[in-house]
Amino acid sequence: MNEQDAKQKYGAYFITAKELAARLGGKQAMPEELRTDAHLICNTPAAIDFNSPGAQGFGVKRAGLSVPGSIMLLVSPGCCGRNTAALSGSGHYGERFAYLALDETDIVTGSHLTKIPEAVRAFVASRAERPSVVMICLTCADALLGTDMERVCRKAEAAVGLPVRPCYMYALTRESQHPPMQAVRETIYGLLQPRRKNPRQANLLGFFTPVAADSELFSLLERAGIRKVAELARCQTYGDFEALAAANFNLVLADEAMSAALALEKRIGIPAIRLRRLYATDKIANQYRALAHILGLRAEAIAMENERERAEQAAADFCAQYGKKAVIAIGSRLNANPFELALALVRRGLAVRELFAVPTAADAFYIRQLAKLAPATRIYSTLEPAMLHYREDAAVSLAIGADACALHPHAKKLPWNDAVQPFGYQAAQALFENMKNAMRQESSGAAEKKVEAETDDPHRPVSPMPKLSLALPPFAPDTAGAASVLYPLGGMTVIVDAGGCAGNICGFDEPRWQEGGAPSAVFSAGLRDMDAIMGRDEHLVEKVRAAAACLPVSFVGLVGTPVPAIIATDFRALCRMIEKNTSLPAIAVRTDGTHLYDRGAGAAYDALVREFAAELPAGAPRSGLGVLGLTPLDFSKGKRQALRETLCGDADGPVLFFDKLEDFQQAAKLQSILAVSPSGLKAARRLGRQAGIPVRAELPPAFIRKAFATLLARLDSVMDSDAHREILIVHQQVLANALRRAICQRFPELPGRALTVGTFFALDRALAQPGDCCFRAEQEFHRYLQAHPEAVVIGDRLLARAVPEDFGGAVIDLPHFALSGRNTTVNTASKDREL
Repeated sequence: MNEQDAKQKYGAYFITAKELAARLGGKQAMPEELRTDAHLICNTPAAIDFNSPGAQGFGVKRAGLSVPGSIMLLVSPGCCGRNTAALSGSGHYGERFAYLALDETDIVTGSHLTKIPEAVRAFVASRAERPSVVMICLTCADALLGTDMERVCRKAEAAVGLPVRPCYMYALTRESQHPPMQAVRETIYGLLQPRRKNPRQANLLGFFTPVAADSELFSLLERAGIRKVAELARCQTYGDFEALAAANFNLVLADEAMSAALALEKRIGIPAIRLRRLYATDKIANQYRALAHILGLRAEAIAMENERERAEQAAADFCAQYGKKAVIAIGSRLNANPFELALALVRRGLAVRELFAVPTAADAFYIRQLAKLAPATRIYSTLEPAMLHYREDAAVSLAIGADACALHPHAKKLPWNDAVQPFGYQAAQALFENMKNAMRQESSGAAEKKVEAETDDPHRPVSPMPKLSLALPPFAPDTAGAASVLYPLGGMTVIVDAGGCAGNICGFDEPRWQEGGAPSAVFSAGLRDMDAIMGRDEHLVEKVRAAAACLPVSFVGLVGTPVPAIIATDFRALCRMIEKNTSLPAIAVRTDGTHLYDRGAGAAYDALVREFAAELPAGAPRSGLGVLGLTPLDFSKGKRQALRETLCGDADGPVLFFDKLEDFQQAAKLQSILAVSPSGLKAARRLGRQAGIPVRAELPPAFIRKAFATLLARLDSVMDSDAHREILIVHQQVLANALRRAICQRFPELPGRALTVGTFFALDRALAQPGDCCFRAEQEFHRYLQAHPEAVVIGDRLLARAVPEDFGGAVIDLPHFALSGRNTTVNTASKDREL
């Protein structure tokens, strides 16, 4: 595809370095495609980590816990804290998270504010060791409510006698003058108190992970008389952290830390010196000479000729061996400024074909230089809607950056985003050495899959305080359920949020991103503070219109989040405006992030049936089976496939799984409907009433025997010791009921009362048996097991966190993605935990 064709309709947008430099040099503004406030924000595996301040890398949540001994209370609707299920399972973070869930009443009245000091007290009391600091993480809900969090924190401090600080995870302010990652650094370093200065100490500020130990920066500072180089990531104790206040000066290595450094300079008298991570060795040398001047040293005193020579040699070796072979694509998810890195490589004669990055004003110099040396270099934004049409450029042989690697599955790959931060000549040397190693590797043909660690998960304290969760992270929210239903239908899904909710959904609750296949048109509305304050619906409609114009979509689906719920967005009017401007049907799923996934999925199915299910003409024949409720939140990829095979093998006619829009349009012609999870019940019953179609809610016994054979065999060994033990099955109700029937057939001697279905999600009374229960929180699950201390629990192993400490039963793993977020495509039965 040539450059002109690439810009045609249904092609990925790009602009060349020459074209962009001309715009920057004239009176034309930055192209709207490269402005994140001007369009919907695309979700793809290459772009997902942008959308959530905590989904990948160091967002506000992880950053707030970088202080040794700190703990974090997340005060939010469940949708905002969902991705912490991954962080809270990490051994490093472990029990350092707790969650105070906000419901609709809290959001409307602000009643949660009076509960925060009590929740902080309960959280601190649950800790085996007294924490150093309590961080309270807040979301867009409190941003819109105008919460005075400083005042609330003072009350909490008085309650526990510890520093309590707010961390503002406000995705609404991402492009403001005070974005979240800048604010959280100010919070962290604001804990430091004045102390006597050590003239031989310097701090490195900027990163939340350590600078590479072999960076020459450390020996350079030693030559300058600095005996102690401290950084946040290397602090082992809170005392180490407090000692940062003794530094004679701070070296600021990242722009987002500059405001915190200036605040330290003003408040406790530590001056700041700005250094940049560069890959052009001559620029590194100039920076070190400038540092020597600031420190009052002769440049020769801190010259690093040997280190520079090693970096130059590594670059020369790579260029000599691969200079004519390497065609490079550079992303923005890497330990570098992508524009500076591209220029450094081009200056060495290397071919940089593509750049996936959104330029800022500070990048203008690099773009102008690129325009002179490599004018045809293409600049893409992975966040722009047309990126759904991007197709890998076969000429690219090396992709650098995690996003570039995702976009180039057949190229050699160098993510270059390790936790340890390269710097200086060491960074340049390591980069070229790693580029050389990457070029030597055999191409895998596909991006490497992340392998999930399988670790035991011990029990944790359970708080008696309602809505405060110490053991279990938030489950999949209604927003994720709605988006999961819309994902495969060929429409445009617009999550009406500031970015964080979309990141939680797409980066954590949608495994199909990693399963291959065609991408789905899922976007974040990219709301910003003024959109929410002013209610600029017309701005959102224009974004939708522009995206629809470059995408072959059949409808628009809006998914609500806490932001539109708080500002009372009129979704009905929005849908009418979108239909008028796009000529596409539009539906809205009015989720608000405070409920659970099955409610959102059920609402999405129901909205689709109401909008698209046509009436059956009189006398028209009926045939086929419709299957509602089959989503990845309840069924892994393998189990979805097994259920499809079972149902299609047994059916007399066609089987519709409602994973295509046409299935909804043909729904009235069906002979029967099967709901395989509670998510499908509302829509199934609506179709049953409207079209007179019989509805069942069950799973085929043959599927259960096949898909859960390992689990049932595991149960055999547990039950051998005591054939009369009680069994509690915890999952979504339809699957749990099917397992109960299979177990009753396997153990006919068990009395019916010994087999109980429990769920944290919907419990339909028409499908329940006496004794079945719905756990509204971890406290109720905990109390149930206190009353049944010898029970066998068949449920996701995450539940082992919430069992009583003296529990004498067993937990048999039944993975549930909506609960733990674990990828269940592998057999994890061997990880059952006896307690």
